[in-house]
This record gives sequence, structure tokens and C-alpha cells, in this order.
Amino acid sequence: MKIVLWGGLTLAGVAAFTYAMDDLWSRFRGRPVEQMKVDRIYAAMNHFNQIEYSVGTSTMQTCVDSLMPHFGFVPCWYLRRHTLQQVGNP
Repeated sequence: MKIVLWGGLTLAGVAAFTYAMDDLWSRFRGRPVEQMKVDRIYAAMNHFNQIEYSVGTSTMQTCVDSLMPHFGFVPCWYLRRHTLQQVGNP
């Protein structure tokens, strides 16, 4: 039981240390650094229980160059891979 407790505490400590160092690195380099165009697709259920998709307008989203989200922005490495967002979850 002690090994599980120590393993959990060690994992939580490593995660907190990684987040803190990433936050300091992001603050040192500056605030959000990049804006990317993200396309949107709206999904809705119609009265026949089928999903209808419609293309929305593209938006510019700001991202931060870090490993984890900071300052309320997503990381740029994540946004580069997810340039299409589905709005609505039928």
C-alpha cells in the first residue's frame, strides 16, 4: 500500500514540477505567440434522428508555444493538429 501511495505522490510531484517549469518558460518567452485559422462545422440532429452538418465561418484562435495550456490559450502543437472544430455534439 505504501508503494502505491509513494508512486502516486511522485507522479503528482513530477506533473506539478513539469507544469510549473512550463509556465515559467511561457512567461519568460512572452504571452501568446501565434494565431491560427480554425474552421468550424456545426452538427445538429434533425427530426429524422439524423445528423446534419453545416460549414461555419473560420475563426482565428490564439495559441501559446508551450507543452500545456497557459493564460487561457491552447498549446500551438495541439491547435496545429486540430484545425477543424465540431460545434455541437449530437
